[in-house]
Amino acid sequence: MINLDTFVANELGISLNNFIYNSISIFKYDTHELTDYIKNKCDENPLIYISEDRIPLSALSDHYQTQSTGIFTELFTHFNCTLDEQKKTAMQYILYSLNSSGFLEADTKTVSDMTGSSPEEVQGLLNMLKAYDDRKGIGCTDVYDFLRFQLRNQDMYNEKLFTLFISNLDAINSGALDFLEDDERADLLEYVRLITESCSLSPISEDEPEYLEPDATISVENRSFNIVINDYLSDCIVFEPLDIQSQDKDFKKEMEKYRRDYEELASILNARKMYLSSVLTIIVNKQRDFLLGTSEFLNPLDQNDLADATSLSPATISRLLAGKFVSSPKGTVPIKSLLSKKCCNGASVSYAMHLIKSLSDFETMPDSKISKKLCEFGVTLSRRTVNKYKNEILSQN
Repeated sequence: MINLDTFVANELGISLNNFIYNSISIFKYDTHELTDYIKNKCDENPLIYISEDRIPLSALSDHYQTQSTGIFTELFTHFNCTLDEQKKTAMQYILYSLNSSGFLEADTKTVSDMTGSSPEEVQGLLNMLKAYDDRKGIGCTDVYDFLRFQLRNQDMYNEKLFTLFISNLDAINSGALDFLEDDERADLLEYVRLITESCSLSPISEDEPEYLEPDATISVENRSFNIVINDYLSDCIVFEPLDIQSQDKDFKKEMEKYRRDYEELASILNARKMYLSSVLTIIVNKQRDFLLGTSEFLNPLDQNDLADATSLSPATISRLLAGKFVSSPKGTVPIKSLLSKKCCNGASVSYAMHLIKSLSDFETMPDSKISKKLCEFGVTLSRRTVNKYKNEILSQN
């Protein structure tokens, strides 16, 4: 167990009150907000800078260099400022599920399951995303979906010709259209010309690669987990004191303030990384089978359990996990989606819902009957609780 008071006093060398005051915002920042925060702190303090020699080569790629100014971060910022918390979480999941071309790699049901939003709400968010930036089309599922989106926006969509087009790409490419009547062939070729002249193949072009970095990465090698906190800049801050002898008390006082500011910044960033790593280690150990794909449900573990294990308050744990995403063997998911409350007899809510979904025709089965069947597995739930879980499952289908 990590004790916050001991860690702050011995490792950080600053007062607990000062640590708490300064860490409230930093613990809540995601990777992108933290990057901006660090850059601003370096601009404010003339004695610290970011050493590019310390930044990993992977972080110096075009993806990393453009992430703070690219369309993905623009979308992230826009929807964080305009959506309520429930929709914000779902939209964040959608954004993390986009590939570098702007196509969505998660289906609506997956987004719904992971975020607790209904499929209708997820579809509404996707429509908002596609319409952003003069209907750019980010969030389409593939090239065909994106072509269809563009044609509809330009009032050029023809269901028959578009279906003919996507079903005969090889024939169109080779010019082997003899199977069509003359009029049909002429109409199709004209439609192909319109598509070629009016449409692009991806929402984000190849010359403007984009990538949205999750806050952490959980990888598996030989069935062992490796956790990396994607916080490159924290380890790249360098303090370079001025080698000037001066008797000016005000000057000395100002230099001392810059030194203290650096030490506090480095300490709190170190604490953020350490606690996030500790929390993820606890999660990985508890949810090992789920992450390895050998179990379809989560074991009981909630924010209160994490607070007990780290000696952090539940409120601090909440800030630490808020809006954070992790790349895992199950895909890029909200860290909170790897938690599940305990419902009864040591079983998790995730397990109870897994059992309900495994019952044939559970959708129409009376709640009282479901409750009795769950008892056979050692899960005792009231009819009202069963109804609540069943409705949650149905809302995600």
